[in-house]
Amino acid sequence: IIPGDILASLYEEYGSRLMELNVRSFLQQRGKVNRGIRETILNEPDRFLAYNNGISATAEEIQTERTSSGDLVIQSIKGLQIVNGGQTVASINRAKKIDKCNHLEKLAVQSKISVVKASLLDELVPKISRYSNTQNTVNEADFASNDPFHISIEKLANSIWAPGEQTRWFYERARGQYEVARNRVAGTSAAKRRVFDEQTPKNHKITKTDLAKFYNCWEQKPHIVGLGTQKNFVNFMTHIAKEHSDFTPNSDFYKELIAKAIIYKSAEKIARKHKFPN
Repeated sequence: IIPGDILASLYEEYGSRLMELNVRSFLQQRGKVNRGIRETILNEPDRFLAYNNGISATAEEIQTERTSSGDLVIQSIKGLQIVNGGQTVASINRAKKIDKCNHLEKLAVQSKISVVKASLLDELVPKISRYSNTQNTVNEADFASNDPFHISIEKLANSIWAPGEQTRWFYERARGQYEVARNRVAGTSAAKRRVFDEQTPKNHKITKTDLAKFYNCWEQKPHIVGLGTQKNFVNFMTHIAKEHSDFTPNSDFYKELIAKAIIYKSAEKIARKHKFPN
């Protein structure tokens, strides 16, 4: 059992680093599940343990000790990663920062922490997320968030700016990541939020499924793209795994990807202007 104020402090200090292996980022308060979590935090904190599924986490190492009363408590944790329950942790932190909630110590969050060897993380984490997640829907594309291909694309997006060095594109490797970055960088300052919006406008956001759509359209596979977002993404990942298993995206690949995105978005705008059917 972890007190809510401890989880809020961990998230405040480490942010998205605490959930680098999670399949998605905070989905804000738009979904009914997250709104429900917020209502429980604010209005029924003593029932949070009963209502909420808690969190699943992994760690490389845990040190425990016995208190004078005989209880077993955690002394230290190395390599803590919350792999399921990110919505819960971020909602608790949001209640503290935005709603100014001052009773988080009343929240008891049940927590399952599995000690996992670093060499097994890539294998076990997606399965833990898949099997334990029963709240917000997890799409097939979400489980590819930690694929090396997408991690490389994210790193390129963070380091490469558009000509003129005024704006850049944002690659949303984990669903909801853009809003998390915007809120975290902007904080409570309107000026910082304005700078973020100018440098990384929302129409410069590309998701994993967008990438698959742009790529397969350019590869002349409209029949695959037409199958829908998730099926097209699965096809794209299968193609990458089979044809480019040893390929690591570089700056040229990334720039070509952005060019394809611009062409696709421009064509889409023209189609909408002429009211072409979907």
